[in-house]
Amino acid sequence: MAINLPTEYSLAPPRAGFVIATGNALSSCPKPTTLDTQMTLALLQELLMALRANDADGYKSWLALGIEELGREVAAEVESDWMVPLLVEEERDRLMAWQLGVSL
Repeated sequence: MAINLPTEYSLAPPRAGFVIATGNALSSCPKPTTLDTQMTLALLQELLMALRANDADGYKSWLALGIEELGREVAAEVESDWMVPLLVEEERDRLMAWQLGVSL
């Protein structure tokens, strides 16, 4: 049962209980995200949160887990290509210091 709710932005005339869904065919739906993609995005999120919380040990632990689960190449890509462009200067400096073994 479709409910016709009036809206101020609707220019289409009301339909008698029918829902017209253009472009919602099964082939137009995005493909489900793979587990590897989900894990890669989770790694990016956790690395960013650890960096922003100034948690060097947490950052290193997540990076080690990322290398173990996803491989060195993927973890390096997440860290350098995906994460660094999201950082402000202070966070970049902190990350560089951690990589050099210095604490800021």
